[in-house]
Amino acid sequence: MHAIKRFFRDENGDAVIEASILFPIMVLIFFTLVLLSIYLPSRAILQHATQYAATAIATERSDTWLYYNESSMSYGWHTNKSDLDNVYVSTFKSILPSSNGDKAETITTNSESRVMLMPAGEGGSYDGNLEVSFGVTNFVLYKEIIITATRTIPMPLNLDLIQVPNTLPITVTSTAIVQNGDEFIRNMDIAVDFFKYIDKKYKISKNDFVVKLSSGWSRVQGFLGI
Repeated sequence: MHAIKRFFRDENGDAVIEASILFPIMVLIFFTLVLLSIYLPSRAILQHATQYAATAIATERSDTWLYYNESSMSYGWHTNKSDLDNVYVSTFKSILPSSNGDKAETITTNSESRVMLMPAGEGGSYDGNLEVSFGVTNFVLYKEIIITATRTIPMPLNLDLIQVPNTLPITVTSTAIVQNGDEFIRNMDIAVDFFKYIDKKYKISKNDFVVKLSSGWSRVQGFLGI
């Protein structure tokens, strides 16, 4: 019995056992903090870069007379109206496959490289791991520029032993609205003409429900002072 009591009271080797249990947990916590310190700043920088690119391209497609030079990373003014696309040319451009994909990638890469610290190695950059896709969504009254970028970052440690991937993909999406007053007016004119055509053919405006709705809306406008 005394031998058994001494066995349970013996504290020799407790530190080794505790270290064996706690060390993997501490390593996991440290590795998680390292990943967060890499992921969060990289994602914020990439988000800013894609938003900057989307805004620049949307500004070019608007009627502000501004254009964006991706080489100098600056805006400039058109001096001649002939340099601007009219409403109809813009419409055809929105239907045809977009040619701004390379420009979106260039602006995103240049904007990102201004603030990101690139690693030493092959070329000293991550440029080969950046994929940028560009798209335009055409709604009835406006167009939306959509830029999606994916940056693949190599992991700082090789953890194949615990089935952790060697790369960390970061994907962000940014959007910007094209502000084009001429196109808005054109679309509103089309909508009004279409309604007049439907009304002339089906006499919608004489429908009791439509008449009551119009009367109710007129009262709301009067109450609000519109």
